Amino acid sequence: MTSWTDWALQALACLPGVVVFVELFRALPMMANLKHLQTATQKVMGVVRSSKVSDHWKEKILPHYAGAILAASLLNLLYIAIMAAGFALVFCLVGMWFLGGFFATAALLLEPSVQIIAAILGTAYAFARVKLTPEQGGDYHLGSRLLHHLALDSRLVRKAAFELDCSLAAARKLPKPPGPPVFVSGLARAGTTILLEAIYASNRFATLTYRDMPFITAPNLWKSISAGRRQHAELKERAHKDRLLVNYDSPEAFEEIFWMTFDRDRYVNEHYLAPHQPPNAVLRDYRRYVSNIIAKDSGKVPLRYLAKNNNNLLRIASLKKAFPEAVILVPFRNPLDHAKSLMAQHQRFVKTHQEDPFSLKYMNWLGHHEFGSNLKPFRMGDVALPNSPEELQNFSYWVRYWGQVYDYVLSNHADDIVLFDYDRFCREPLACLEELAPILQLEKQQLEPFFSKVKSSTRHEHPPVDPTVLADAQAVHQALQKRVRSEAAPHAGPQP
Repeated sequence: MTSWTDWALQALACLPGVVVFVELFRALPMMANLKHLQTATQKVMGVVRSSKVSDHWKEKILPHYAGAILAASLLNLLYIAIMAAGFALVFCLVGMWFLGGFFATAALLLEPSVQIIAAILGTAYAFARVKLTPEQGGDYHLGSRLLHHLALDSRLVRKAAFELDCSLAAARKLPKPPGPPVFVSGLARAGTTILLEAIYASNRFATLTYRDMPFITAPNLWKSISAGRRQHAELKERAHKDRLLVNYDSPEAFEEIFWMTFDRDRYVNEHYLAPHQPPNAVLRDYRRYVSNIIAKDSGKVPLRYLAKNNNNLLRIASLKKAFPEAVILVPFRNPLDHAKSLMAQHQRFVKTHQEDPFSLKYMNWLGHHEFGSNLKPFRMGDVALPNSPEELQNFSYWVRYWGQVYDYVLSNHADDIVLFDYDRFCREPLACLEELAPILQLEKQQLEPFFSKVKSSTRHEHPPVDPTVLADAQAVHQALQKRVRSEAAPHAGPQP
């Protein structure tokens, strides 16, 4: 006899599973396939009953309709199997903690009590999902938030999704990428997003976009599952309120989820992010991951890999080890404007995270610790970290932090990276993109169409700053600019 306690524990394990089941039902094109099956069946009945269609033509056309009905029926069985598997996997993973282990929980799937609970909870959630949380009400409705929790909150789920995706991607025979991968990485607010969009607009690269959320470690699998229910949205300003417009097809910095899944403990500290040297096994998996993302986007034209990830400043040497020919672009701005932008965004996201706890979880899942309540600065020098939380309100700290990060990169990785002057880019976008093209092994015509979208950088009023801190930062800025000029010289034409 099942006790009330047993029912309660089973219901607790069922709830995440029914969420996955319902969300998969909404994502899969099952309803469209059912309509197709209904249409084909109606046509068959019409042909059979029609006195105007000869027996000869009936014999010819009925096998065609029968094949369509069979294909649609088998496809629906596949969809049902995917939904059932999703429910069962999540039920077992959740229940293994308090229902006697994974296999003991799996055995409960056949219990009438579990099936009754799942049916009741599934019906209730589906009703609430449709009636109480309409999608037009916001970007992250109840169902979306729960799906993000299930896909991103567990390393075990992320790892399992990655291995499954590797199996799917391996079945595709893709040509070798026609060029090296390109990594865009810099201190946040350096212009990495606009640079990413400029390169992605060439249509020569595969990368992660908002459509790949939340199953970032399984881009091929998620694309297959969600293909029948692709949403479209108008461009709108992103949460940073920095005039950059995004929609589902916009590229974004989601790659860090891979590193968080497979090697988080090696570089994420409670208060900071440390330089990261992942082991060879993780680098091998990373190369597989890059191949999976290329497989997701590649059609008839082979593509190269493109990623924006500010945390890659922590692992420049490892990226070059994994991809020796890779181009690592590191944009920079003048220290005063850059530091003011960092400080302003930190204050903005602290307020956002206080008002919306989900946004804080979301940033933690993505490994975005650049600003806000989950701030974790790069520990790239003795004075890179704030001495106290109060120092984050001091503009001099952000200028000092800027200098520490870029001095570290310049001192340790100057020969591994290509520096990019964002301030000059805003003034002379066409010239900068033309100079960038040969570095990226692209034709300049492939980058030129984007230059009209480049906006002038925002000029900030700067609070007072410690003169010594400012002098140190300006010296680093001058060294960066000098390095850029020396890098550009080999690509410049003959001088008059």
